Amino acid sequence: MKNKSRFQVGQWVEGETWDKQRIYGYVVKVGKPADITKVYIVNSANEELRGRMIHVLSKSLQKVPEQTPAEAAIEQLIDLALLTKDQGWFEHLSKQLCKLRMQYS
Repeated sequence: MKNKSRFQVGQWVEGETWDKQRIYGYVVKVGKPADITKVYIVNSANEELRGRMIHVLSKSLQKVPEQTPAEAAIEQLIDLALLTKDQGWFEHLSKQLCKLRMQYS
């Protein structure tokens, strides 16, 4: 029997770490067995987790609902800012994304 994972690489997720810290990020790797998922943390109340990759129990994560095309585009640019380590651009894009989300909520 094939063990199908709930998540795919690149998918945005939110949830909690083992010590109940809220996280938001995207899947970097789906473990085998699929009960462990490696997540790049984009946002967390714990600033030490931001920008790190951690392993999280898959059952502690949920998929982030689909977004508007504008949100998806800004998030892709945020990924690029993170990859290029451009903190100023990242902060600017994060503010734009926050404004956009508040506008539609």
